[in-house]
This record gives sequence, C-alpha cells and structure tokens, in this order.
Amino acid sequence: MSTKNSHPGLELNDILSSNNITQRDFAAKIGITLSLLNSILKGTRNINVNIAISLEVAGYGKATQWMEKQINFLINETKNNEEFTKKTTEINIWKELEEIIPVNYFKKEGIIKNDISEDINSIFKVYNVDNINDFKHFIKNYNFKHFRKSPAFEENKYNVIAWSMLAEYNASQIKAKPFDKDKELLLIDELKKCFFRNHDTIDNTKKILLKYGIKFLILDRPGKTPVDGKSFMSNDNPTIVLTLKYNRLDNFAFTIMHELGHVFKHFTKPKYKHDSFFVITSNTEQEEFEANTYARDHLISQEIWDDFLYSNFEYDDRTIIDLSKRIKVHPGIIRGRLCFQYPEYYSKRSIINRLNLLQ
Repeated sequence: MSTKNSHPGLELNDILSSNNITQRDFAAKIGITLSLLNSILKGTRNINVNIAISLEVAGYGKATQWMEKQINFLINETKNNEEFTKKTTEINIWKELEEIIPVNYFKKEGIIKNDISEDINSIFKVYNVDNINDFKHFIKNYNFKHFRKSPAFEENKYNVIAWSMLAEYNASQIKAKPFDKDKELLLIDELKKCFFRNHDTIDNTKKILLKYGIKFLILDRPGKTPVDGKSFMSNDNPTIVLTLKYNRLDNFAFTIMHELGHVFKHFTKPKYKHDSFFVITSNTEQEEFEANTYARDHLISQEIWDDFLYSNFEYDDRTIIDLSKRIKVHPGIIRGRLCFQYPEYYSKRSIINRLNLLQ
C-alpha cells in the first residue's frame, strides 16, 4: 500500500503486483519502454500527462487522478526539502521586513543588495537583533526619548528608527582611540581654528574629533525623517552623526558644538550613557537648552558678544569681519548668530553669505 506522500509509481507497482502483471507486459500495453516503467515504479521518474492518459485508456483510473497524485507528491516533497523550507521562511521574513524598513534607502546605502538571505542578515545586523521576532519586539518598544519633532514636519517613525540604527551600525565600524574628557578645551580650540579656516572643513573636523576619541560621520536620511543628526555613545566613544541638511558653516559649526555639549555635559555622566540625542530644531528639553548654551558660549563667549552688540549701531559686513579677525571666529558664524538673535538680518544682502558656504 502507498504511504502518505508516496510516489504514485509505488501505488502503480502495488496494482501490478496484486494483479500478477509483469512490467514487460504492462510497458507494452501502455506504450512506454520497460526502463521508463521500471523507474516510475521505483519512484525515480514521474508520471507525465501522456502516461496518465495511457493509464486511463488502459483502464487503470482517471488521468486527472494520477496527475493530482503526482503533483501532490512533488509539492509535498518540495515543501519537505530543507533548502526550500529555508527559502520560504526567508520570503515570509522579508515580507514582514519590507512593511517596516525603508527598502530603497537601505539599497542606496548599500545595506540591501537583492540577495534575500544576505539582505535579511544585513538588516538584522543594522538593528542589532537575531531574528524576526526580536526585530518586531525592538520596533514596537523603540524608545523615542530626546526626540521631539516639529508638527510642521511629517514623520515616518519606522524611517526615523532606520536612520538611527544605521547611524549606530556605521559608527560601530569605526575604530577610534579612547575618549579623554579632560582634553575638552584642546579639542574646542582645534575645532574653532578649523572653522575659522573653513578649508576641507568636514574632513578636518572628522580628523580632529577622531584624534580626541570622538567618532563623526555624515549619513543621508530617508524621506519623512525630520532629524538633522544624532549623538550617542558607540561602545565607549562619543559619536556624532549628521545628515548635513544645510551646506552652511555657521549651521555646521553650531551643530558640532551643540553635540559636543551633549558629549561633555551629558555623556560623561552615567545616567546618559545609553541615551541618544537627536538633532531637531524644535527640541526644547533641558538637555537641549544646555547643549545650545554650550555651543553658543564656546563659539563666541557671552562677554565678547555683549561687547560687540553694545559697541555697534549697525552690524554690517565690515563690523562683522573686523570682529572675526580680532577673535579668530569665522564671519559666517558671527553673522549666523546675529541673524538668529535679530531675524531681520537674514534679508540683508551680505558677502558673508558666500563665505559661509562649507569649503
């Protein structure tokens, strides 16, 4: 008798045996070679449409029944195949992943390369999980602490998580020397000189930060991700990741200093070790106020700034450039702070706007 998911040829062999029909006679009766019939009866060759019809004509059941048995056998055999099981499992996993992750973004960033097995492993590495259940649990419980978006911007929380996790993953691939918080002033001094020169500023900033044990990288963002950057600890190294939304020196310098405010005022304290600080204009948390104050005062001290404001009636290019030369701070940074404090200056024509482009 045939067993569950047995080849239909075995059932045919039982029929021939129970009726004392030789293989040679039966092969001749249905018009196939003896060797082909022998292979079918052993289950190593399949019953095709022509053979199924010949069996029906010879009086051994309906052709459709033989084809249904053959197809069911092939389907079950394939489903029980370890490689096929692995592939179908991966297809199901990928169906769940692509509902959550920004596929095109990860393709652009080189994480996804159209190999489903490798792509799943790559996504799990980026999200620091081992399987799809861990992935879904992570997404469901992702902590958006220190993330306060402006209601003016539409946000896709899955895209925010994707950018954030890719930032952490990319940072984990960077090697950096140990971070020494006692070298804060030396670091700030080198950065201010770098900003003042404004030459290969991004690359030189990266070199300076790495010199002091701080990782830094630029990472583009997917759509509906209203963040300009993020700071966090990568192992024991403070890390700054920016999207470089603006190609302006004043914005870049302030953002770097703002994130260094988090580094020296927050990440050096145990309570913030596992936190992330997103760079978002509308964020008004106490930590953001402290980081803003840190950036403002370390770029231009409040004493120097107050003296500049009270000593001038008109803040034109000449007075800004004079102050720039005197305190060795780029004029773009000075004008940027002036425009922030007095927004009407944004509309004034200035040659400093050209100088303020990141070089």
